[in-house]
Amino acid sequence: MLGTTRSPLLSATFVALVAGQGISLFGNTMLRFAISMWVLDATGSSTAFAAILAISVMPTVVIGPFGGVLADRINRRTMMVGLDVLSGIVTLLSLIWIARMGFSITVIAGMQIILAVLDALETPTVQAALPQMFKRHGAGTLRQGMAVINQVQQLSNLMPSFIGGILYAFFGIRLMMAATVLCFVAAAIVECRIRLEPPHAESDGERQPSPIADLRNAFLFLTHEQPALFRLVALCAWLNFILVGFSSISFPFIVRTTLGFSAAVYGTCDGIVGIAGIAGTFAAGMFATRLHAQHASMSLWFEGLLMLPPAVSFMMPVSVWTRLLVLTGCLAAGMIAVDFLNLIIFPTIQFKTPESMTGKVMALITSVATCTQPLGQMVYGWLHEWLPVWLILVCSALAILPFAVMARPMFDNLES
Repeated sequence: MLGTTRSPLLSATFVALVAGQGISLFGNTMLRFAISMWVLDATGSSTAFAAILAISVMPTVVIGPFGGVLADRINRRTMMVGLDVLSGIVTLLSLIWIARMGFSITVIAGMQIILAVLDALETPTVQAALPQMFKRHGAGTLRQGMAVINQVQQLSNLMPSFIGGILYAFFGIRLMMAATVLCFVAAAIVECRIRLEPPHAESDGERQPSPIADLRNAFLFLTHEQPALFRLVALCAWLNFILVGFSSISFPFIVRTTLGFSAAVYGTCDGIVGIAGIAGTFAAGMFATRLHAQHASMSLWFEGLLMLPPAVSFMMPVSVWTRLLVLTGCLAAGMIAVDFLNLIIFPTIQFKTPESMTGKVMALITSVATCTQPLGQMVYGWLHEWLPVWLILVCSALAILPFAVMARPMFDNLES
């Protein structure tokens, strides 16, 4: 049989999923970057686009869970193809309006919000498609598949910004939007090659529950049937609160304000951390089949302890360059640890969740994690007004390390 001689990762369905996601994410990320540059050039204000970004986060929280409901009811290939086609249509209509009427912050905001809604619907669809493809092949294969998707996402977050900046500078926003339309169309065409069975339908004569009831059932599954998974979701939310808050607020504040370095230096350091994130996804993918739930506790220890060397450097009379190198190096190493942790946690949740609930459960996790991001950013912004840098780093370590101890029995239970 073909399945016994060839890796499931080489199947036409998975290759089409990876290619479609890569093309779609590339175009979407490139457009977001170019739009930000265009708004800044046209208005001279970062406040306008910051407001658009803040609004565009909301669909992930509000719409995302209902995307999970759809992912568990509708053929997932049909969902992905349809959402990419709709994204292309929205971008094309916006391009036509801008080409005829010129710059419009309202049109840009509307386009960004609609694209964010469509993306919020697609994310749980992809997360539900992976276990449908690989669950029968075991947890190791599922982790390998997740590693490949993570690598595509990391590359799609880094490369389009660089390429988009060059193309925007030479050709302007209209060409960028046209290129994004082509990316969405190409992604939809590639995704047509995905072969997935529709989710299991309800029994004959049994009425399908409402979306709210469906989400309630998924929540009850986490809290009552699998409380260990619910604790795992809470742990993900807590880590997101700390790590996103620190990386997005503390890191630039420390480099630019506390240490007094230029934007160019910060950009270089941020690029190093981004490259480390990509390297981490490839490294985690290499060990995917050997990772187990218990290894998550080791990753937590590593993440917490990495906060301490920068704290020590800020307590000692060393140069600002030494502090910068220690901080950047530890944050880059922490990104690699996060990649390993993600590759352990999320496939574990997917593997323990029934296929009929995978989309809803993963969408709930994404929504909870997204809610914690602005809270973490607000808290870390407040901390820098009242506490020295070394104490913030120590507090961050102390906020992670106890969970490394408490998480070990939880992961042991999940593995068993």
